[in-house]
Amino acid sequence: MIMAKRRISLFKIIVLTFVLVFMAGSVGAAYIFYSILSMDGLPDGEIALTSTFYDKYGDPLTFMAVENRIIVPLEEIPLELQQAVIAVEDAYFYDHFGVNLISIGRAALRNIQSGRVVEGGSTITQQLAKNRFLTHDRTFHRKAEELILTLHLERTYTKDEILNEYLNIIYFGHGNYGVEAASRHLFDKSVHELTLAEAALMAGIPRGPGYYSPLIEGNEEASRRRQEHVLSRMVEQEYITPQQKQDALEQELIFRSSPARRERPAAYFIDYIVNHHLVGRLELEREDIYRMGLNIYTTLDPSMQRAAEKALREGLEGYAGSYVDEQGIRQPQGSLVAVDPTNGHVRALVGGLDFQESNVNRAAGSRRQPGSAFKPFLYAAALESGYTAASKILCEPISIPIPGSDKNYEPTDYGGDFHHRHLTLREAVTKSCNVSAVKVHMDIGPEKTMEYAQKMGIKSRMSPLPSLALGTYEVTALEMASAFIPLANRGIASEPVLVTRVTDHRGRVLWEAENNQTIVLDERAAYILTDILKGVLGPQGTASPVHNIFNRPAAGKTGTSSGPNSLYMVGYTPQLVASVYVGDDHGRSLGAGETGGRVAAPIWANFMAEALRDYSPQEFPVPDGIIRVTLCEETGLIQSSRCTGPTTSEIFIRGTEPREECGEEICPHVEPEQPRWPWPIPQLPWFR
Repeated sequence: MIMAKRRISLFKIIVLTFVLVFMAGSVGAAYIFYSILSMDGLPDGEIALTSTFYDKYGDPLTFMAVENRIIVPLEEIPLELQQAVIAVEDAYFYDHFGVNLISIGRAALRNIQSGRVVEGGSTITQQLAKNRFLTHDRTFHRKAEELILTLHLERTYTKDEILNEYLNIIYFGHGNYGVEAASRHLFDKSVHELTLAEAALMAGIPRGPGYYSPLIEGNEEASRRRQEHVLSRMVEQEYITPQQKQDALEQELIFRSSPARRERPAAYFIDYIVNHHLVGRLELEREDIYRMGLNIYTTLDPSMQRAAEKALREGLEGYAGSYVDEQGIRQPQGSLVAVDPTNGHVRALVGGLDFQESNVNRAAGSRRQPGSAFKPFLYAAALESGYTAASKILCEPISIPIPGSDKNYEPTDYGGDFHHRHLTLREAVTKSCNVSAVKVHMDIGPEKTMEYAQKMGIKSRMSPLPSLALGTYEVTALEMASAFIPLANRGIASEPVLVTRVTDHRGRVLWEAENNQTIVLDERAAYILTDILKGVLGPQGTASPVHNIFNRPAAGKTGTSSGPNSLYMVGYTPQLVASVYVGDDHGRSLGAGETGGRVAAPIWANFMAEALRDYSPQEFPVPDGIIRVTLCEETGLIQSSRCTGPTTSEIFIRGTEPREECGEEICPHVEPEQPRWPWPIPQLPWFR
């Protein structure tokens, strides 16, 4: 059994020093004794710690480190591993004062015979002193310094504290320091989950990682023999029985696979956190992140992240106009961002096809024109400024003077055509009529459109110009996803959250996310606009290709910039909002006929289908104050009892629905009123 905690007393140091005087000469030992007494503390020996990123479930996602090291307390290290290390490295660890005189004598004899330092009799405490504070030079002067620090460590700390520190700093090869990092690298599990067989194999590695690491080809037999040696030493020390040793040797060990090309998971997501949150918000130096042992708790959902990477990759793999640019980067590129609308937590973020090929983050760092995907901000403003889903807008050529310019702004629809008729606001959105959008935009005022875009989540620079309605100002895919949150979440906006909290290696909270939710829309207006945007994904909408891929209640909007050189699709369900961008890094046209509906929308649909595979479909909740009215399709008014024309059903905020009936003066389907008999009909008895 491992003995209780004990720290060396000053008396024992004095006794040991006199023994050393006898052995090595009075001058050297007196110097050591004086050095120990005069030390106020240990020298600086700060070790670099591994910073760990966790996913939304609290599971490790990836690490950043100069030396891959994860500090764990002794109580989380299995007793079998502690005993294995002691048995093979320092069997009398709990009995000596930091120095094993028999081992030193044996090593000294060999060193004198050789005329140089060829062997050490180092205890665990001595190895800790060397690895924590000194170089690995094999000189007598360094050995004297090691002895001073060893005795001071034993004087200052308990045996358990020394063992814990040692187990957290010892090198296991492959860039891994400490038992936790080594356990994860070797067996893909935390150290507290190790079996006796795994603990024995691991305990044997520090003596020579290059010889005993089982992950190095050709080391399998040496690693196995070393494991058997450790188990034999444990039997000798009566830590285990011979039967336990035999059982451990018969256990099949399963090692973590080590692919030749290891790319950091969610690389664009992690890179954005490092630059935006840790360096930008916490004002850390990038180098600090590799040394401070931070715990960064993120909002990432690993399965959604994998679905996002797959959807983007497969959506662009077979793209007809793809090519490789002069930097060796595939074009076009793309991005995908997915956000939980209930709290703003970013569940997936992909900034390109391959981070190692190009680290440009097209999801959060590159701005592109969203085109018509911007229109929901305009129509949200319109619905809160007196418009309804049934409002009529004439789609015909218009010319708008531009202050300070001799040219007018003359918007056209896709392909340069016009509908040349009145469209309801619902139709204008579903068909993505540009002329109707600009007319509404100018009617409510460009400043109003900009105000709504900003409060819903757009942070990029904009100006209140006529063209703003058509998404001519550049934004990021992350902005677009977060700005659609109020539509998916009853008018409530949320700041995008990628990190929930950051702690140091002791668990102290350094930063924690706040709840930044605000009501920016009347939930009834948000519901009506969502109901309209559901039609965009229907057979008559601009995102009709998604209908057969993603068949559950959803809404969204496509966008195609001029050129076209950027394509967008932003869509949502009550559970998830996702934004997809596709475009050429160099601004080249993607080709005539390419639209957000044809290219970006299928990527969005494939992602959403996979991401929500385990979630039950949900309808958008209908808020109080929404009514449905049957209207005359010709006039948009309440259908008269004499109207024989087609009808349509529309939803309204109670009090905004039409009150007037269609009449024969404005509706060709209203039958003339029949003339009444001028005299009263007598009430004769036989007619009763």
